[in-house]
Amino acid sequence: MNKKEWQDYSLILKDLLNLEFRPVAVSCRKEPLLRSPDKKVRICRAILDAGKGEILQVAKENNACFGAGWHLGFYRMKDPKIRDMVRKFVVEGEKLFSSYEALDKLIEQMEEVPDNSDSYFILSPLEKAEFKPDIVIFICNAEGACRLLTLAIFPDGLMPKIKIGGPTCRLSIIYPLVSGELNLSFYDYTSRKTCNVEKDKLLISIPYKKIPQIIQSIDRCSAGRAKIEFPQEFREFLQKRLTTSNV
Repeated sequence: MNKKEWQDYSLILKDLLNLEFRPVAVSCRKEPLLRSPDKKVRICRAILDAGKGEILQVAKENNACFGAGWHLGFYRMKDPKIRDMVRKFVVEGEKLFSSYEALDKLIEQMEEVPDNSDSYFILSPLEKAEFKPDIVIFICNAEGACRLLTLAIFPDGLMPKIKIGGPTCRLSIIYPLVSGELNLSFYDYTSRKTCNVEKDKLLISIPYKKIPQIIQSIDRCSAGRAKIEFPQEFREFLQKRLTTSNV
């Protein structure tokens, strides 16, 4: 099998950023890649497991998280009794919001989820991905996130419309898929505790179409391999500023 470009990108970025976890390829497909597994899977855990080398498939049949089933679009929460029960759990059980009004405001700010009732989310290490991914998730620390964000902005200066504070699956997978935006997720706090996420780890989700641009920027951007330089006139200005009090 010929090596795919994204497999090379994975190795380059893992080495550049000194990542503990491999970049994770995520694809939403209408056909399964794997035989339907018996094991139930939480997608917040699957991201970490894919970063450690596993290939996983999450669908309606094997999804282990009720909330993720809604946030990923496996089903619609049409029954008002179920909806009220979930809202009560989030506000009074998880205690993630001060009131039902606060929860509703957050939900209003999130994009509509596509109907994925017959879809399969495939997660794998980027270097093992058999087909071009829709998004790539990086499990990294703050420095790695800073470098990725800088590299992403480097070509055009356009800041991503980042949304944080919501469910991990919605903001690290669905939002980048439907918006085409790079996004940052700290893992929602329940997911962090459930999955024992290391304290310094967060998620940067990047639509795959942006990855080649990031690779091309590495040797030109100081967040990649380029050295910071001080042009002659700027060095002279700084020197003058140090010796002249009114500059």
